Amino acid sequence: MSFRSTLKNGLTKTGFSARFARPLAVGISLVLAIILGLYSPEGPVEQLLHNARDSINSKPASGRVHIVEIDAKSLAALDKWPWSRGYHAQLVDELDKAGVAQIVFDVDFSSYSTRDGDQEFAAAIERADGKVVLPTFRQPQSTGEIHADLENLPIPILREKAFLGSVNVRPDADGQVNDYPFGTITESIPRPSIGALLGDASGPVNKEFKIDQSIEMSSIPRHSFVDVLQGRVDARELKGKKAVIGATAIEIGDRYATARFGVIPGVVVQAMAAETLIAGTDLPELGPWPMLALTFIAVLFAIHWTDRRNTTGVVPSLLIAVTILVVPLIAERYSLAHLDVTPALLLLAGSMAAQYVIGITKQISLERRIDRATGLPNLAAWQERMDCKGNHNVIVAEIANFGEIVATLDRAESKKLVRAVADRLELSSGPGELHRIGRERFCWRTETMDSDAVDSTIEASASLFNTAIPVSGRSVRATLCFGVATGDIRDAEGLANQAILAAKRASELGKRLVWHNDRLAQVTDQSLFILSEFEEALMTGQISVVYQPKYSLIDDFVNGAEALVRWEHPDKGMVSPSLFVPVLEHENLMEALTLFVLRQVVEDVERWNSVRNPMGCAVNISASLLANPAFAKRAVAIIRDSGIDPALLTIELTETAALSSQEMAASSLNQFKQLGAHLSIDDYGTGQSTLTYLKSFSADEIKIDQSFVKLIATDNANKIMVRSSIEMAHALGMKVVAEGVEDIAALNVLREFGCDTIQGWYVGKPVTRDEFMQRWCLNLFDTSGGTSAPDWVRQSRTG
Repeated sequence: MSFRSTLKNGLTKTGFSARFARPLAVGISLVLAIILGLYSPEGPVEQLLHNARDSINSKPASGRVHIVEIDAKSLAALDKWPWSRGYHAQLVDELDKAGVAQIVFDVDFSSYSTRDGDQEFAAAIERADGKVVLPTFRQPQSTGEIHADLENLPIPILREKAFLGSVNVRPDADGQVNDYPFGTITESIPRPSIGALLGDASGPVNKEFKIDQSIEMSSIPRHSFVDVLQGRVDARELKGKKAVIGATAIEIGDRYATARFGVIPGVVVQAMAAETLIAGTDLPELGPWPMLALTFIAVLFAIHWTDRRNTTGVVPSLLIAVTILVVPLIAERYSLAHLDVTPALLLLAGSMAAQYVIGITKQISLERRIDRATGLPNLAAWQERMDCKGNHNVIVAEIANFGEIVATLDRAESKKLVRAVADRLELSSGPGELHRIGRERFCWRTETMDSDAVDSTIEASASLFNTAIPVSGRSVRATLCFGVATGDIRDAEGLANQAILAAKRASELGKRLVWHNDRLAQVTDQSLFILSEFEEALMTGQISVVYQPKYSLIDDFVNGAEALVRWEHPDKGMVSPSLFVPVLEHENLMEALTLFVLRQVVEDVERWNSVRNPMGCAVNISASLLANPAFAKRAVAIIRDSGIDPALLTIELTETAALSSQEMAASSLNQFKQLGAHLSIDDYGTGQSTLTYLKSFSADEIKIDQSFVKLIATDNANKIMVRSSIEMAHALGMKVVAEGVEDIAALNVLREFGCDTIQGWYVGKPVTRDEFMQRWCLNLFDTSGGTSAPDWVRQSRTG
C-alpha cells in the first residue's frame, strides 16, 4: 500500500474529521431541517420545486368544465358594470337550452339589484330546474375591538330555487393561492365549494387540497359572456358540460396570485380546483417527513459507504439529491401524494458541505504530510507516526555535498536528483518507510536492534551511490553520510533529531556513519547552550577580552600582546574558547564576536600607547569571515574611525583555516594591508601551507605553533623545523613569533636562532586590560638590567 493510501486510511480511522465532524454536521443539519419542516414547510424553494414538477408533469384540462368569462369584450358590448340581472337570466336560458349540465356562478348576488332584474333572474333559475349554483362565502370583518366573519349569501329571491356553493379562497402567508377547500359553513350550514360541485367530489368542510397546477390553465375552454348571450357559441361545445361564470376583466378585480401562473382571475382558480378533483390529483399532503427520513437514512448509509471505501461522498450525495428531486415527481405523476423536499435538501446540503470541508481538510492535511518533489512522506508525517511502538533504530541519510550539487542545477534538475536519491534509498529502507525530513535529509526506521545488521544496511545503502546519478545528461555524484539513533519510536521526532546530529557529525568528520551516543548528546547540548546564550553574553559583559604579552627578543621588552576571548558564565563558570569558538564558526556567528573584540582592542591600544609607545596587539580573524566582503568593510571602518596607527594592529589568520575562496580571502585581507595593518600566519607548521600560501596573502610574519616550541630544547627534529622556518621567513622579509614559551631553555634556543618575538606563560599569562596597563605599560622594567627587570630577562641576557 502506498504512503498516500496509508495516510488517507489513518486520517479516516483516527482523525477528528472522519470520526466526529461529519456526524456532528449531519446532526446539526437534521435539527435545522426539522425546524424548517415545523415552522416553514413551504418556502420559496419548495414552491419553486413544486412549479418545476408541475411543468414536467404538465397535462391538459379535462374539458368538462367551461369558463364563461365576464371579460372586457362583454363589458364593452353590454351595459356598464354591474349589469342588470336580466343579462344573467338570459345567460342561464341560453346555457340551459344548449344542454349544459351545471351552471355555476362566481358572481356576488348578496345585494339587491332592480326588482324586475332580480325577478327575471329568479325565474330563469327556476326554469333551469336545479342546474344553477349561486355563490356564498365568509369574509372577515373588524369593527372596533369586535372581530367576526361576515357571511355573504345571495338574496332570498335568488337562493330559493338555486343550490348554494362556497367560493371562499384562502391565500397563503406569501399571498399566493395554492390550496382550495372542499367547503365552508354559512348560516350554520355546510356548503360545498363550487370547485367540489364542478368536480363532482366531496370532502370534509374546511379541509383543503392542493390545486394541481400541472394542469395547463390555457387548456380550460373559455367563452365570452356576450358571445354565449348572443348565440355565437356552438351549442354542441357546451352540451353536457359544466359552466362556471365569473369575471376575468381586470377592471372588475377578483384576481389571485398563484405560484406557477402568476395573477389569475378568481373564476379560473375555481375551474382549476374543479379540474384537480376531476383528474383525481387532490393528493394526500404528506409534508416533509417521509423525504427527510429517507434522506437521513441515505446520508448515514453514504457516510458508512465512503468511510469503508476511503473515498469522497460526492457520488452518493449526487445520487441522494437526484432521489430527493425525482421521488416527489414520480409520486405526483402517478397521483400518489404530495411530498415536500426542502428540509431533506437542507439536510443533504449540510451533509455535502461537511463532506466538502472535511474532504478539503483531509486533502490539505494529506498534502501537508507529503514532500512534493519526491511524493514521500515528509517531516510532518514522521512527527505524527502512530502506527508502531517499541524500540527501533532510526536512520538519517544526509547528502553531504547537497549545497555544492544544487548550485550547479536548476530547480527541475534538483528535483530529479532528489527523486533519484530517494529511489535508491527506498531499496534499503523498505516500502512506505522512507521519509524526506529536510532539503538534503531522508529518514527511516528499522526494527532490528542488531548494530551489525544496521551497519550492513547502511553499507548497502551507501554502495548504491558509488555510481553517479544521471541528471539531464550530466553525471552527478552524491556523497551520503548516515546517522543512527536508538530509542522508543513513539518519540519519533526526538530520535530523528538525534540521528540528524549523528549524520552531521559524520559529515564533519568525513565518515560514512556515526551512531548517536551520550558524548555526542553532550556536545550537542553544549552547542545549543552556546547558541542560545551567546548574544545575551555579549550584551551583558560575560564575554571579555584578555591580553597575553609578546616579548621582543630583539629589543628586550614587551612590545605588544595577543587579544584572547574569555566567557565567564554566571552559572557554568568559565566557558572555554575551544568550546564556543568552533560552534560560532559553524553557525556563522563569528562576525559579532570578532567586531566586539576589535572594538575593545583599538580602545585599549589607544590607552596603552598614550603612556607607552609602541605597544601593538594581534587579533585573530576566522577564515569564514574572509569570504564576506561586508565584514572586511566593517572591520576596516572600526580601525579607521578609532584614530590609532593601523600599524599597531596585526591580523592573525590560522594556517589550518579552510578558505572557501582564496581569492575572496586575499581581497579581504588586502583591505587591512592597504590600511597599514600587519598580517600574521598563525599556528604555522601545523597545516598544509606552502611558500605559495604565504606569498598569496603577502604575510608580514609567521607564528610558529607551540607544539614545536615547547620541546625545542630537547627535540632535535623540532629544532630543525623551527630554525628552518625562521631562516625562511627572514629570507622572505617576514618576522617570526614563537608561542608556547614556558621555560628559559626554549627562550635561549629561540634567541640563538634569531626569533623576533616570543609569547607564552614564561613571559606572562593572559591578563585583563587594566592589569596589562599596570604591569606592562606603567611599570616599565630597565632594559639595561636594572632591578625592575624580571629575572628571566637577566638570565636570558647572561645565558
